[in-house]
Amino acid sequence: MSSRILAPKMARADTLCSQSLLEAGDRPLERPLGGEPGDVKTQFVTREGTYRLMTLSEYSRPNRVGYQTQGQTPPQVRVSLVTLPDQGERICFNHGRELYVYVYKGIKKAADLSKPLEKKVYKGTNPTCHDFNIASASGESVSLLIGFSTGQIQLIDPIKKELNKLFNEERLIDKTRVTCLRWVPGSRSLFLAAHASGQLYVYNEELPCGSAAPHYQPFKVGEGFSVSTCKTKSTRNPLFRWLLGTGSAINELAFSPSGAQLAIVSQDGQLRVFQYDSMELLGTARSYFGGLLCVAWSGDGRLIAVGGEDDLVTVYSMEQKRVVGRAQGHRSWVAAVAFDWFLEAESCYRLGSVGHDTQLCLWELPEDALTTPSKPKVKRRSDPLQLVGTPACPRLDECPVLEPLVCKKIAHERLTALVFRPDCIITACQDGYVYTWARPPS
Repeated sequence: MSSRILAPKMARADTLCSQSLLEAGDRPLERPLGGEPGDVKTQFVTREGTYRLMTLSEYSRPNRVGYQTQGQTPPQVRVSLVTLPDQGERICFNHGRELYVYVYKGIKKAADLSKPLEKKVYKGTNPTCHDFNIASASGESVSLLIGFSTGQIQLIDPIKKELNKLFNEERLIDKTRVTCLRWVPGSRSLFLAAHASGQLYVYNEELPCGSAAPHYQPFKVGEGFSVSTCKTKSTRNPLFRWLLGTGSAINELAFSPSGAQLAIVSQDGQLRVFQYDSMELLGTARSYFGGLLCVAWSGDGRLIAVGGEDDLVTVYSMEQKRVVGRAQGHRSWVAAVAFDWFLEAESCYRLGSVGHDTQLCLWELPEDALTTPSKPKVKRRSDPLQLVGTPACPRLDECPVLEPLVCKKIAHERLTALVFRPDCIITACQDGYVYTWARPPS
């Protein structure tokens, strides 16, 4: 199968919500969303209309009791979705030591929390990330990868229930937390696993892992990264090991809509963009300060957005190979960022982000706003680290600063996930609740 996937049509889907469904979403919540009356918003207005929280379409643990931490910070609540042929959507989310898979009914029907397709409770480790395989999904089967805080990776099928494989089971490949998992676009068997060690591994789910720690031999060396292969008599996992920088945790990675490029963000504040097949470094950018936590591509593959500990969303242009804008609006770390592909127009992009400040921010990015105005060059004192003031990290007065279109507090706990769908926006927060926001009627 081709390794390229088609980008979705940049148009609103016809299946937008009806007024009756919006009214159903106005029923009172079963629990207070915020500490004070009016503290947390249940709707917000944009140019296209009003987005409303669908209170009946709220996903959480079946008993809705919060996870009690035992002296440690639980992993971020993440959300994965997959559309099955003629079978609708499935949603996966983790919370504490638990992982759930449900039939996702979106704005069409209330969530039935008593009937998870899959519920797993783990001992001694926490699920940290997960990813459905879109390429191999069918009405009867879907592959779901799950990464853990202790380094192992599990592969299950929440529909068939027959599949259960473990990778890095003895932690011989990597002992650190799995931070992000991604199936290689178009592949039924290849996937990437990123770790807090700053290393990224390529696996084939059809191959076993060795019974001893792998020995590596150099395969490719580039600026700030190296790639090694496993030195074995027979082919085993991992197929490749990528080491980025000096070993700072890799926080997230994302394939471009075409599947050809790979964007990776790390705790060292770096965005690195690679041509995936040839392992060529195409470009880099960096945060204003602190680590980068999240990354996303525009639907046309021209822009990359990153967010992190500098409380900013930074926009990088693949064509210009430089930072072309910074978006200010959050008052704490930016945990998730996404382009709204369904509202993407030729000359304007819609960008969203959620953060530890419990706020959802939306920006509009007209193309002409992402062109740096020509200024007379001012002679500055050279930066000893040569970071700030470069095309990869311009000063705030050297690139456009975007103001939010919308900036609303929509949760009581810090927000950790953001997904744009044709008829809704999905957000998740650290108390284990996944919310659905209906788009305005067309």
